[in-house]
Amino acid sequence: MASKFESSIQRGCDFIHDFVCSPCEEDRLNTEAQYFCNQCTKYYCVNCVPVHNKLFKRHSVLDRKDVKKWAAAPGTVDVLERCERHPGEALKLICGDHDQLCCHVCVAVDHRLCSSIQHIPDVARDIRKDPGFRQLPQQVAVLRKQIEDMKNDRKKNSSLLRKTRTAIVDEIKAIRKMINGILDKMEKTTVQELDRLVTDQEMSIKKDMESCTQMHDELKNIIDDIQSKDSSGEPPLYIGFKKCEEKIKQGKEILQNMSSVVKYDLTFRKHNGIEDNLSSMKTFGVLNESNVYCKQPLISLFPRDHVFATKDYKEYNVKMSSDKDTCDIEGMCELPGGEIVITDSNNMTVKLLDQEYRVVDHCDVPRCPLDVCHIGGNEVAVCVNNDYNDTHELHFINIIKGKLVTTRKLSFSHKCYGATHHGNNLYISSDTALYVYTMTGKLVKTLNVFTMTGWRIKKRYKDKSGGDTVARIAISNDGKTIYITNYSYNELITLDNLGNKLATFTDPDLGRPTGVHVTTAGHVFVCCYDSDTVLQVDKDGKTKLATLARKQDGVYKPRALFFSSRSSSLIVGGLKDTLLVLNVR
Repeated sequence: MASKFESSIQRGCDFIHDFVCSPCEEDRLNTEAQYFCNQCTKYYCVNCVPVHNKLFKRHSVLDRKDVKKWAAAPGTVDVLERCERHPGEALKLICGDHDQLCCHVCVAVDHRLCSSIQHIPDVARDIRKDPGFRQLPQQVAVLRKQIEDMKNDRKKNSSLLRKTRTAIVDEIKAIRKMINGILDKMEKTTVQELDRLVTDQEMSIKKDMESCTQMHDELKNIIDDIQSKDSSGEPPLYIGFKKCEEKIKQGKEILQNMSSVVKYDLTFRKHNGIEDNLSSMKTFGVLNESNVYCKQPLISLFPRDHVFATKDYKEYNVKMSSDKDTCDIEGMCELPGGEIVITDSNNMTVKLLDQEYRVVDHCDVPRCPLDVCHIGGNEVAVCVNNDYNDTHELHFINIIKGKLVTTRKLSFSHKCYGATHHGNNLYISSDTALYVYTMTGKLVKTLNVFTMTGWRIKKRYKDKSGGDTVARIAISNDGKTIYITNYSYNELITLDNLGNKLATFTDPDLGRPTGVHVTTAGHVFVCCYDSDTVLQVDKDGKTKLATLARKQDGVYKPRALFFSSRSSSLIVGGLKDTLLVLNVR
């Protein structure tokens, strides 16, 4: 009776197992398998495996420790379609809420509350025509090449580290040799000083002994003379008496002087500072571990000629309670750790965002912060202009323990609207010209972009020369190509690094271009203030490849944008309290 009750519970059990015992399944029982036989290609529970082992003693049976080696039984699940979490189940569904492939077990356990569960055959129609699918082999090839290059770079880095260690050890030994030399010299000097003092003391002792000997002999001689004159009459005795009194007086004075020095002696007291300083120093110097970061991740999943498409977009609020006005995001850049730095000109502040685009710190600036560029590590440079007192500066800000700290400033005689950094140079735009400076603020050269296009502008617009012909700038990863937004005349200008114009791009969607960004792989993006658009332009700066977002997508008066290779997203900011994050493919 008990057996029948137990079987009925087992049959009615709704537990979902990754592998079900094959014999039990044939008897319509739902029992979790704990063993697998490669020869039988069947699964066995703890009750069935003894029977199998008795019948097939030479078969190889794998237990749960080797579950990764379990093969799927014929006609069950192909390796590609097998669920990694539940190897006995096939991937049949996709959760749209989490963009995750699922088997029936996944859905039952983890996605029961999700609203967008679709059957894979339904969403897989025409997959061969999907641009992303067609580019998959090229993307994998590019990524594998980049991974191999990274591996080789790390191998070279390891060899360099060993060479660095040898050089540092040599330096430590040199320091030790120098210290030994200093100690030898100190020892020699101290012993010489000791010898000098001992010599001086011995000279004093010798002089005292000589004085004692002389006075002793003189007293003996004079008393002997007096005693020998005892029969010569009183005058000689009187003379001897007086001379003897004088010698006695001299002798007492000598003893009196000598008695002031009871004993000649020397002592030695070491300098405690030597021992204290040496004992407080555990090493010969400070060893610092440093990681050299690049401005952006060098790895890109997208080949250089990839045309992007927008998958979806989200908005993130960056307005603080202390902000008195609508945010006006003029500049942005990404740090190696994934944090974002943005400038808000309306509220005169620089804001630090975490990877979830939440404001975690901010610092105020005297007036109107505009563009911001990444210098290296956790350092950025912010363009700050005060037209009231004609002050134009570049503020260098470091992120130290999650806080924005201004470390130094550079001042310019011209406006400082846009900035970018490449190699050891700073590129500063000022409406009509592009200046190249060293990191210390020394002018290298000036590229007068307006002059290069001025003849056409004057002909077309007569007196409307000047304006914001050099708004924002971006430089290719190799430093050979410079992209400039010409705000006043709706153009994207492309130059070489000598200032020669390579291309001028115009388009109906290019209305008042402001922010421009180029990725390490060479993808060029532009945002436009008047047309409320975000564009992708080819690397030569001649052709529009795609319009990625418009006003209806949430773009409003954009001024700055940045492509994050880390998250494959395009971040856009403008005259709005929110950042628009476009997820692209």
